[in-house]
Amino acid sequence: MFRPSVTQPLVRRVPLSFFTPSAFLPARPPPVTSPFSFSRALSTSTPSRLSRFSNRPFQSLSQILHRGHRRPFSSASPRWNRYRRFGDGQRPLFVENHNGGRMVIIVVCIAGGFYAFNLEDVEMTGRRRFNCFSHAQELKVGMQSYEELLEENRGHILPYDHPLSQKVDTVLQRLIPVAPLEGASWRVHVIDDINTPNAFVLPGGKVFVYTGILPYCQNEDGLAAVLGHEIAHVLAHHPAERMSNSLIAMVAAMGVSFLFDISGQIPAMMLSLVYRLPNSRVQEAEADSIGLTLMAKACFNPEEAYSLWSRMEQRGAAEPPQFLSTHPSNYNRMESIRDQLFKAQSIYEDNGCQILGGFVPDFEEAYSQMS
Repeated sequence: MFRPSVTQPLVRRVPLSFFTPSAFLPARPPPVTSPFSFSRALSTSTPSRLSRFSNRPFQSLSQILHRGHRRPFSSASPRWNRYRRFGDGQRPLFVENHNGGRMVIIVVCIAGGFYAFNLEDVEMTGRRRFNCFSHAQELKVGMQSYEELLEENRGHILPYDHPLSQKVDTVLQRLIPVAPLEGASWRVHVIDDINTPNAFVLPGGKVFVYTGILPYCQNEDGLAAVLGHEIAHVLAHHPAERMSNSLIAMVAAMGVSFLFDISGQIPAMMLSLVYRLPNSRVQEAEADSIGLTLMAKACFNPEEAYSLWSRMEQRGAAEPPQFLSTHPSNYNRMESIRDQLFKAQSIYEDNGCQILGGFVPDFEEAYSQMS
């Protein structure tokens, strides 16, 4: 789908959080530090709200613009004298602006048209969502994130010929044929960090697995459940969707902050609770569903996905309330997977797969050989 060029500047620098979600460590969202937030004035006689968006180096320009008694773009008709003044040389408390409502309507119509133009369906589930970033832009940012991750984890990535790297790659190679991804160059990176039970896949097919997740996998089927979930995020273009949602949240928070003269952090926090976090949980549930299908098509026992989350539930780590988390609770994920197991088992059997079950000894042996 064609994407307007308005989103192009945002592709130059995107936080790694868009591509490295803590898939197995649901966390409380960080404090909102909105780049467009500002402090509310303590006096109604201060410069207008527009001047608050200017930085300190432009203070002199702001003073020049507000040197007179009249507010820019305001009415200069005789009715001006109806407004109350605090004294000579000070600005009026209120300014009449006949064009304000018209401008709001125009902006809302443009924003609504842009939103409607960029609505699309997720191919594998049919879910309707907003996405204003193209696949090429997503790949570009994914490559940028890949280079940064390699630099950050220098010295902690196991060599490709390590038994654990080989085991992860073996599972990945069985999943790749059932997960067609345009422009993908698949490569496994195992990060030696036993304290981090996590894994993720970047746009473009770069796979990162922390050794901390392997004890919860226990066998190849469990590892396939983890990789299938993360590959599903990339297949459904969730990274591009996250960037698009962040764009909506940023613009909406700026608009509310300006219109109602309040700190930008307040609408940003509210939008996070009612829009960003719920949408993130929808993406995680969708990735669980797609991942379950992928592992079944690749002849991995889908029942191990339920067992994986059961082990995660039993690990005893405290979880934040679901409405404050980017992920569904482990219990809710287990129940959702249980409801989908019948369909996944049908796919598994229709592909002529043999139920392997049980524990795969060579996986534990490979893990024990890690230095």
